[in-house]
Amino acid sequence: MGKIRCTRNEMHEILTKAISDCYAGKMTMQEYNALEFDIIPIDFSRFPKLKADTAEYINKEFDEETTDRNGNFMLRGRVYDSLSLWFRDKKKLHLNYAPYGFYYSGFGFNDEEWIIYTWCEGDTTVTLFEDEGTYLRERTETEKWYEENT
Repeated sequence: MGKIRCTRNEMHEILTKAISDCYAGKMTMQEYNALEFDIIPIDFSRFPKLKADTAEYINKEFDEETTDRNGNFMLRGRVYDSLSLWFRDKKKLHLNYAPYGFYYSGFGFNDEEWIIYTWCEGDTTVTLFEDEGTYLRERTETEKWYEENT
């Protein structure tokens, strides 16, 4: 079987079904491990401030498309420190860690590209915004939540 061309979310559906098939004896683990995917890149054209290198990195590192609690476009991933380090080293985000030295949780923001990034123990999200007003409201809510809950 060749690479399966699909979206990120379709890949998760395929993998979930495949692991169920393994448990049911319809597929071997060898067949499961041989699955390869050609993920369709995200169209970032509706995010006017997002730079090409940021879009490329997000496309590579995040594996689930979704929306946040307010309907904004968000991607989820599990990328540990390498992602926050990439954003930091590229001077893409102002990072905010939970107080008292707990670096397992925090958020970052990028006023130039209208990005909010959060992480907690390896679970990461990046939320992208189409307009500055929505970005600023969400940034304020995120900062307030971290002040009150960490």
